[in-house]
Amino acid sequence: MSALLALLLLQADEPLRRIEEEQARLRAVCEEVKRAYVFFGQGSGVCISPDGWVLTNFHVSGDRDGQRVRMTGGKAYTADVIGFDPYGDVALCKIRDGKELPFRELGDSDALRVGQAVIAVGNPFLLGNGSWEPTITHGIVSALHRYMDNPGYSDAIQTDAQINPGNSGGPLIAMDGKVVGINGRIDIRRFTNRVNTGIGYAIPARQIERYLAAFKAGGRAFEGYVEGITIGECGDSRYEGAGLYGDGIFVAGVVQDSPASKAGFEPGDIVFEIEGYRVTNANRFHGIVGNWPQGETLRFKVRRKLDEVELKVFLGDPEKIREREEASRRFPVGLTLAPGAELRVASLDKDGAAEKAGLKVGDVLRRGEGRELLCRDELRGVLVSRKPGETVKLVVLRDGKDLEIPLPLPLPAP
Repeated sequence: MSALLALLLLQADEPLRRIEEEQARLRAVCEEVKRAYVFFGQGSGVCISPDGWVLTNFHVSGDRDGQRVRMTGGKAYTADVIGFDPYGDVALCKIRDGKELPFRELGDSDALRVGQAVIAVGNPFLLGNGSWEPTITHGIVSALHRYMDNPGYSDAIQTDAQINPGNSGGPLIAMDGKVVGINGRIDIRRFTNRVNTGIGYAIPARQIERYLAAFKAGGRAFEGYVEGITIGECGDSRYEGAGLYGDGIFVAGVVQDSPASKAGFEPGDIVFEIEGYRVTNANRFHGIVGNWPQGETLRFKVRRKLDEVELKVFLGDPEKIREREEASRRFPVGLTLAPGAELRVASLDKDGAAEKAGLKVGDVLRRGEGRELLCRDELRGVLVSRKPGETVKLVVLRDGKDLEIPLPLPLPAP
């Protein structure tokens, strides 16, 4: 065989070799990711840490503790909902006493490009129940930054990977094996029959990552927004004559003494960038801002006449946030917890149930009724699981030592 003929045969085999390599890589990724899949009662989830933190949709988990879940292969666990965002349709759960569990890390959804290959892992129509093997479908990223309201998929990834009822809460995976989104919504407008029509939506991993601290603190997380500003589209006919065309949003009004005015917004400003993300229209403005929870401060870039100005903008209403936080830290047994994820006693009501039981300021609540207390909502759940007059068994950390303290729940006032 001549050298030229051998070269031509080698070149002819090259496309087939590349296809075989791609198939082998896809099979390897599928085997890796399905081990971290979590079966919920009517949907899906994915484990993102070896100690059992699990992501799913809020419409799958709700805010219920003590849910029975299974991982691929069928091993059963009990999971509690720690933090959740009903509007954004995300929930963070914790598998009780999770150790050395298979997991998949969150990836960089900002690096996704249209046309990029992805896989969706789920349990369509609950077909995997019994065998406890999830379904894996393959597709591409069809579009990015899709904005939808109610629920608030305000910065969604659109994919043509097959997603059906039962896939909700399952991971969207890039070819590096990392979770780039949580699948949650199907476009049913064409046939209205809750089956895949080639359009599915996933909540991006970067958005979820920014909410993780709020989720782990426990309870409901709230989407960011700019308090005290009225916006319009550049080129909107309502503002005809203002000479506002092109990308960005137009600041039509600012409420005096609001977070927006304190940040330095002025009527006529054109917001064209937030935290490095380009603002193209009002939907994109809301989509970017909603990527962060309330209480965060973001960098906004605005055009003001011939100048470019950077503003630092607080998201939400500070007074409402403070009121919610104070309410979440106070408990009817007469104790208030300090800010932060650690359940440290900040104050005790004189002659309250907690003080009478022997709790002290500075104690860290570790366990309740044998369960590890990871957040304020778990403590609240333990307290409401017992009737007034019954006793809750607490374990607290004091001076470096664990102490058992029985806490009698107060009877209602006569």
